[in-house]
Order: sequence, then C-alpha cells, then structure tokens
Amino acid sequence: MTPMNAKTLALDQYNRDRRRLNARLGLLIVVLIPLPAILLRARFEPPQMLAVVVGIALGVGVIYPVWWRSRRHPCREDGREKRARRIAVVCRTVAFASLVGVMVSWVVGSSVSSWIALAFFATGVSAFIVGFEVEERWKRALQRPNTQTAADS
Repeated sequence: MTPMNAKTLALDQYNRDRRRLNARLGLLIVVLIPLPAILLRARFEPPQMLAVVVGIALGVGVIYPVWWRSRRHPCREDGREKRARRIAVVCRTVAFASLVGVMVSWVVGSSVSSWIALAFFATGVSAFIVGFEVEERWKRALQRPNTQTAADS
C-alpha cells in the first residue's frame, strides 16, 4: 500500500468537490428545462431564444466549471494546468458551438446546409477529441509518482 501524500489527498478532495459541483450544475439544468416555454410565453423570437438558451448552457456547462477549476485545483499555479484549462475552454466552446451549428444547419434542410452541418460536426468532434486527449494526458501526469520527491524522502 502506498502512503498518501499531501498532493494525493488534495487531488482526492478536489475530485469530490468537482463531483458535487457537477451534481449541483446538473440539478440547475433540470430546473431550467421550462425556460424555453417561459421564453415563448414572453414572446421571444426563435433567434433570441436560441441565443439565451445557448448562452446559459455555455455558461453553466463550460465557462463556470473551468472558472471553478481555476480557483480550486490543487495544481492551479502549474503551467501545464493553466494550459490544460485554456485548451479545455477553447475545445469545449468550439465543440458546443459546432453542435449548435449542426442543429441549426440541419433544420434549414437544403443540400448545402447538410454539408455545412457535416463540417460543423467534424469540427466539433475534432475539438472534443483534442480537449479530451489533453485532459487525459494531464490526469496521467498528475497520477504519475514524482520521482524527485520520492528520491528526496
């Protein structure tokens, strides 16, 4: 059994807090399900509704979690963590915007819009894969035992 060091304990606490945050944000999204009906009742036009719903979803699903991570991650001052955060924001935003672009293009229904939807889809999938790979590499780097610290002990 390996001894628990302060870094491991801090990462474990961070992961528990992150899961708690995700549960709360999920509940917030559930509470916001009637928002489109409310906006319809308030006589919002479809583009306005789309902008409001996409803005809230982007804020709750991408921007706030990454901001929260920038304030609470145990390695938040590490350059690799800052780089991973920046890449996460860009890739998640591009993937989300591409998903919205796919849906809007698909609804238009012309042959050109189908190709545009396919381009949005390819862009979104690529951004998602890049962001996911960067996250996984950073997680593996954090889990690797620090050989310098082990040699010093």
